[in-house]
Amino acid sequence: MVVLNIEAGRGIGDVKLGMTKEEVIQCILKYEAEYHRPEHMKNYFKNSFKVKYNSEGKVKLIEIPSELKEDFQCMFMNIDVFNTKAEKLVALLDEISKYDRDDTELDTCFTFPELGLILWRPDVLKEEDLEKEWFKELKPSIQEDTKKNLYFSSVAIIPRPSHSEH
Repeated sequence: MVVLNIEAGRGIGDVKLGMTKEEVIQCILKYEAEYHRPEHMKNYFKNSFKVKYNSEGKVKLIEIPSELKEDFQCMFMNIDVFNTKAEKLVALLDEISKYDRDDTELDTCFTFPELGLILWRPDVLKEEDLEKEWFKELKPSIQEDTKKNLYFSSVAIIPRPSHSEH
């Protein structure tokens, strides 16, 4: 499987912080040309790379969804971010650089400022929840969908404090 590198405070794959909209479009077109598959929706890669720009028209945030794990191994510092359970991923990254413990969305959103990294999931699910009665009472299809919350749903790259753009 092709590796999509997530670089601390720098970028995701070919899309980098500080790029212009035109440069991002060229990167997306390259992904479409190289990795498009018949089962992909129209604009699959355009919709997969969510990009925000600053007032100067330069990229200030790049976010990708976990669905990209079907096409790429999404790696941050040799860790597969979408195939590593959320609790383990947070613990591993917290050893490298502490997450922002003042974040009001703790458990669903973790920001690692010094890494320029944000991890997000819509709801919290822990391994022990799989044995609880409320989980067992769910329909099997709902259980499978709920199990996705053991992992993060998206990862975003932002400038690190020492490299932030104004």
